[in-house]
Amino acid sequence: MSFLKDSINGESRRDLFEKYKSIIRTNITKCTEKIKTKITDFRIEILSRASKKVKIGIVTGGIVGAVVISSVIFLNIEEDVYKLTISGKNSGYISDPQLISQCLEEIKTDLSGRTDGMEIIIDDDAILFESVDINANKVNFLTKKEISERILSSNICKANAWTININGTDVAAVSSEDEANSILNGVTDKYLSPGSEVISVGFKEDVIITQAAVNIADLLKPEDAVNLILTGTKEPKVYIVESGDTIWDIAKANAISPTELQEANPGFDPDKLKIGQQLNLYQIKPYVTVITKEIVGSTEKIDFDTIYESTNALYKGEIKVKTAGAYGVREIRSEVLKENGVIVSSTELESVVTKEPKAQIALKGTKSIATFTGSGTLSSPMGRIEVSSAFGSRGGGRHTGVDLRNPKGTPIRAADDGVVTFAGYSGSYGNIVKLSHGNGLETWYAHCDTMSVSVGQIVKKGDTIATVGITGRATGYHLHFEVRKNGVPQNPMNYI
Repeated sequence: MSFLKDSINGESRRDLFEKYKSIIRTNITKCTEKIKTKITDFRIEILSRASKKVKIGIVTGGIVGAVVISSVIFLNIEEDVYKLTISGKNSGYISDPQLISQCLEEIKTDLSGRTDGMEIIIDDDAILFESVDINANKVNFLTKKEISERILSSNICKANAWTININGTDVAAVSSEDEANSILNGVTDKYLSPGSEVISVGFKEDVIITQAAVNIADLLKPEDAVNLILTGTKEPKVYIVESGDTIWDIAKANAISPTELQEANPGFDPDKLKIGQQLNLYQIKPYVTVITKEIVGSTEKIDFDTIYESTNALYKGEIKVKTAGAYGVREIRSEVLKENGVIVSSTELESVVTKEPKAQIALKGTKSIATFTGSGTLSSPMGRIEVSSAFGSRGGGRHTGVDLRNPKGTPIRAADDGVVTFAGYSGSYGNIVKLSHGNGLETWYAHCDTMSVSVGQIVKKGDTIATVGITGRATGYHLHFEVRKNGVPQNPMNYI
């Protein structure tokens, strides 16, 4: 019994036989080419250590008795697995060691381009691979990108950089010697006065520039290197003064003492806080001490004298300017020695008066002020009491009143019945109203925005005499309130 018909779909048995024979011949040719390719790869030196096992199986079978014979060829090549180790750490598996060489070349080219052509040093000995007996189908092979990432993160890639060494310690690494010198110049420039005549500039510490192999990640941009040398190991933290701030508020909010805050800001005057002023919140300790000697020009005001003329048109203690005075001007040239911008010594070389001062003429009142005795019991000068600065010691000095924080324009009221002895501008107090309550008791209301009373006026307890402001030497809107007994400042909180 025949398993094949004489013809299938119009094709004779001979035609079918020739067709199958052609297919078999084509498959054998393809398999042979694959085997040749594998054998060529084996000749590569880096793969000579590898062991390739090629298994070729030819399965032949008869189709319908002995009339048609077909051959089906299977090519089964086992893919090798290599364990990659970088700096003693297992980094994954690769299928071809040639990938490592390719990655290293690409890394060197890329890093050289990103480091201005610096010599890139890679510790090849830290990269190892070995053939392992693991089924390739059970392994996730690393891609070239992943191999490169593992090499870069292992710190075996270094650059032959230029380092700034301070007292024996490498502090900053950059790409060239010129860049290192430029950075040091940038550091010294921070401490030079604009327009000054520089006599000398240098470092107190031993500062040298050397070459060394450093991790790529440790290379710094010039501006970052300058900042690092200027600020030391800490990243600077800056506070910007806001309305109503005092040195005590700032220190407390940042868990430091007022003394530490002052030490972190050399030359800082706590009584001259300004909105928007920047303050360091810890003491910056630069890596270097820049010593500068300069000829510095400065301008100094020359105070004018005040000539007083008595007048009965004004109350006693009241002064009114009749003719304004004018400050004189003196130009000075001094030799100044500084360490990190702080003056160590200053020697005046010469000075010239370029403008003479002009005396001020002022009227001084002689009219007696009516005496007035209040109740002796003081009330709060404002409805809302929030003490922003207490009475007593403050920043090495003494605070003679209390600062009561309130928004601009808040009414200020007389603490007791009394007579106005002063209402005007007075230096650091700004606009100030002074009331006498008899028996040597006085109250002062400073930094006012507006004042609604005049000297000699009698006021009642609770009368509005002014509004909260920020005049004079003040930070933030508040009332500086003082109580004085026979001229001696008292703690207002003991009275209200």
